[in-house]
Amino acid sequence: MIEELKAQLPVLNLLRQFFLKEPEKEFLKQLSQIPLEAAEEEGLEGLRLMRDSVRRNSHRLDEWVDQLSLEFARLFLGPVHAPAIPYASFYLSETRSLMTEETLEVRKRYLEAGLALKNLYSIPDDHIGIELEFIYYLTKEILQLNESNREKEALKLYQIRQDFLKDHMALWVPSFAQKVVDSTQEDFYKGAAFFLREMVEYQ
Repeated sequence: MIEELKAQLPVLNLLRQFFLKEPEKEFLKQLSQIPLEAAEEEGLEGLRLMRDSVRRNSHRLDEWVDQLSLEFARLFLGPVHAPAIPYASFYLSETRSLMTEETLEVRKRYLEAGLALKNLYSIPDDHIGIELEFIYYLTKEILQLNESNREKEALKLYQIRQDFLKDHMALWVPSFAQKVVDSTQEDFYKGAAFFLREMVEYQ
């Protein structure tokens, strides 16, 4: 369990940044330098697609960053109806509404793990970026508790983490990821969607 979480931590660190804001040039440069062995690429197809997309556009990075920003806004923000709405409540509520009971249920899970959002209400708790931030936080905390020989506390957080992934994220993230894939011609965002789906489905 611990070795698997250690391997996942840098992956989660990348994932949590993809859906909260537009990619910046420095981030893209770092992404292009990620070494992927052939064995690793099999399970990280989305990450490979993202990295290769950055490498293909490295000669026109400034222009491409602007294009990615526009595509980010179109996909996830609108202006009217975003094709890939990044909130769990949209996929889990019968009415396709935002800020529903599902949103409050997610907040309860954060509080159960001892985490309160700093910017409460500025971004709904069930935004994909916030949920990934939660998984990253839990993973980091579990590893730190384990290093401090606090296995019982680590196990409790691990159970919260796995329940959140299997009982919540697995129910809506594949649909969200497919919306992204179907709604963009940009390999960078297709790769991000594949990468996200792989992370959730292989838990």
